[in-house]
Amino acid sequence: MTHQERLLVVLGPLREAFPGDQQLWLVGGAVRDVLLGRPLADWDLVTLGDAEATARGYASTIRAPVFPLSERHGAWRVVGGTHEVDVTGAPDGIDADLARRDLTVNAIAVRVADGAIAAVPGALDDVAAGVLRAVSDRSFLDDPLRLLRLVRLASELGLAIDPATGVQARRDASQAAAPAGERQQAELSRILLARDPVDALLQLEDLGLLAVVLPEVAALRGVSQNRYHHLDVLDHTLQVLDAATDLATHPAGTFGPAASAVVAALAVPLDADADVALAVRWGALLHDIAKPTTRVVREDGHVAFPGHAQEGAEVAVAILSRLRCSTALQRCVAVLVREHLRLGFLVSEEGLDARSVFHYRQATDSWGIASVIVSLADRWSTRGTKARQRWIRRHEQLAVAMALALTQPVPEPLLRGDALAVAIGCKPGPELGRLLALIAEEQAAGTLASPADAIAFARARHLSE
Repeated sequence: MTHQERLLVVLGPLREAFPGDQQLWLVGGAVRDVLLGRPLADWDLVTLGDAEATARGYASTIRAPVFPLSERHGAWRVVGGTHEVDVTGAPDGIDADLARRDLTVNAIAVRVADGAIAAVPGALDDVAAGVLRAVSDRSFLDDPLRLLRLVRLASELGLAIDPATGVQARRDASQAAAPAGERQQAELSRILLARDPVDALLQLEDLGLLAVVLPEVAALRGVSQNRYHHLDVLDHTLQVLDAATDLATHPAGTFGPAASAVVAALAVPLDADADVALAVRWGALLHDIAKPTTRVVREDGHVAFPGHAQEGAEVAVAILSRLRCSTALQRCVAVLVREHLRLGFLVSEEGLDARSVFHYRQATDSWGIASVIVSLADRWSTRGTKARQRWIRRHEQLAVAMALALTQPVPEPLLRGDALAVAIGCKPGPELGRLLALIAEEQAAGTLASPADAIAFARARHLSE
């Protein structure tokens, strides 16, 4: 099937809804994706007539809700069953509309009525060549978010950035943080979710964008580490991100019997736009974010980063807050950063006992398996002269064992706080909370099996202290 034939197939439902409408055009990403042979996602429609009337007419045809998307630009959105359709007006004509777009591959339009194509000069050639080229010298200045979108599209679509457009992006890079935080976050999250987020981040660095939108990450460049590491903090971080991405994408290769539990844990939604899988990639990117500010060189020359995990969690929250991420995503990433060393501390122990699993579960909240992924990715990426393969092997075994252990259901508490308070004569407060936590630990360890056991244990601890 030729591109023209595919476009006509795509236009079919629209031609039925708007028979003979010479003013309606399908534009942007939908046309680009058809020409690239990619699956069709959401649609952008431009009308030379009334955008609201067009949107409401289409919504009525497919029996879908419609609402204004931007009063300033007169844009409307129709939420269909499988896709969204955005409708905007172009009172000055389709050619003028295309000239205002970001990249030539996005500046192609197909008229719904007859399949006629309009495009900025060179657009079809750029699609064929797989090149991302700015439409005009002001493309990035008109909307600086396009700087991040440039890298995101290169990563998602596997297209090359035209050298002159790269020069233009470097020139305008200082404007990249101007868009609202949530707009930046949407592009950065999609970059992290790409098949190869490391290449995309290196491209952000090369274009001067990383230092503008994620200066804390850019500051990791050149921060040397100790002999357990073979890379500076930024390159180490990128290797951790690569490893975490692969672990999350192909868990069966490492987690074996725990793979299905890993898949389920990563699919848990955190908000309307993010799940735990995205949090893992943010956690990997930010796990050592506080190393530049905690770095010390001891008298014997050993480089250390005391407190970098705890401080890093705070920095991670500040970054994600600046990017207007949800509180749930911030909390999850903070846990992954704060606890990324915890599993490694267990490597020297013999076996994985119930008490260790209990403490790990408590520390990592409901994101224990995600924490295991970040921890193992960190270990895989630590290959200095002091690192040993046996530690890596042991860490892998421990990761699988912990993931399996975390799939086991948490038993119901042996008794409630009010019942314990009455039984031992303890008023509600911190002491009662402490005793309940101790009981939960002993129950997990198997030393307490009944409410009577729990009361006796709590009474003895309460009286002794």
